[in-house]
Amino acid sequence: MTTAVERWDVLALELPAAEVVFTKGDRHFTARGPEVRFMPDEEGVWTYEAGGVSGTFVCTPAGEGNHGPVRADGLGFRYADGTPYRPYGTTAGHADAGTLAALAAAPFNRVRIGAPDEQRIRALRDLGIEAEVRLDGDGIAETVSRLAAYRNVWWCAPDDPEVLAEIREHDHGHHLLTVHGGIDTDFGAPWITHASLRHDQVRAIAGLTDALDKPVVVDACGAEGDAPDPEGSLPAQEMLARIWEGICQGGHVTHAESYGSRPWLAGECVERIAFLRRVLDDAPAGLRHNPAHYDASTIEAPGEYVLQYLGPHRYPRRRFELPDGTYRVDVIDTWNMTVRTQEPAPGGPVDVELPAEQYTAIRIRRA
Repeated sequence: MTTAVERWDVLALELPAAEVVFTKGDRHFTARGPEVRFMPDEEGVWTYEAGGVSGTFVCTPAGEGNHGPVRADGLGFRYADGTPYRPYGTTAGHADAGTLAALAAAPFNRVRIGAPDEQRIRALRDLGIEAEVRLDGDGIAETVSRLAAYRNVWWCAPDDPEVLAEIREHDHGHHLLTVHGGIDTDFGAPWITHASLRHDQVRAIAGLTDALDKPVVVDACGAEGDAPDPEGSLPAQEMLARIWEGICQGGHVTHAESYGSRPWLAGECVERIAFLRRVLDDAPAGLRHNPAHYDASTIEAPGEYVLQYLGPHRYPRRRFELPDGTYRVDVIDTWNMTVRTQEPAPGGPVDVELPAEQYTAIRIRRA
C-alpha cells in the first residue's frame, strides 16, 4: 500500500540512516534523523533514498485549515497557498500544557518560545498558532532537523553567520528565519526573512521598513506587568498603545506580559488585542504606512481604506482628503473597544469629529 501524506504535513520514516534524500522531478531535499520527518510541498509522487533503502510516497492536496508555512511577502506575510497572514504574537517561556491552554482561549496566532518537543509544536499547529522557536546554545542543528517538517515553525537565531548557515543547511522546509536585536542590528542579509526588533520606540518601524524592504516585527518593546524593572512593568494602556502604534506604522508588534501574581494571559491587553484583530481582519491585505500623516500613525490602501491611530493625542477633529466616492467613517475607542459610526461621507475634504480622548483611532472605508 502506497504511503500518502497531505501537502505541508509531516511524513515520518523509520530508516537505518541518519540522512534521507527526497526527490520530485529535479527537486531534491535532505532531511536528517535519526527519526526522519519530512514536509512535502508539492502534490504527486515523491521518491526517497537512504543508505541503499529507497521508496515512494504520494503527496495529496492540503486538507481544510492547512495553508502551508508562512512566508514573507513584501512588507507583510502570507501562507504558502497565498492566504494572507498577519501575526498577532505573544511571548512565552516554553510551550507547556498551561501555555497551550492559555493560548487556546486567546487571540494570538504566533508565539515566541524556547525549543519545544514535537508534541507541543503539533498542538500549536492544531490551534492555528505559528511557533517562533528561539534557538541558542548547543544542539541547534539537531533542533532544526527535528522540527523542520512542521509547517508552523519559524526560527529566531543567534546573530552568527556560521550558525545561520547551519540552520539553512538543516532546514529542508525553508522556514522564516530572523535574528533578534536592537535598531543597529544588521537585518539586511537575504536569508533573514524579517526583522525581529528589540526597541521601545515603535515609531521607528516605518523608517526601518523603508530601509529593509522586508517585514519588521517588534518582538520586545516592553511588557504589561508588575515586574521590578521598567521594561516589565508597563501599564496595560501603554502596552496596547505600542501595539496599535507599531501596526499603524506599517509593522507588527508582539505582546508580552510579566505579572507575578496573575496567571499568564490574564492581563488587560488580551481582550483588547482580540478587538484589534477583529478590526484588522476586516481590513484589506497589503496596507502600507503613509508618511504624509506625520502627526498620527496611518496605514492605508489608497482610495479604499484608512486606519489612523492618534495615540496619546486628544485631537478634537481630523481632516482627510478623499477621492470621489462614498465612505463609512468610524471613530474607534481602542481601550473601551467601541466603534462610533458617523454619517456616510462623500469624497473630497472630510472632517471627522473626535471625542478629544486618548487612544482613539479613525477607520475610513469606501462604501
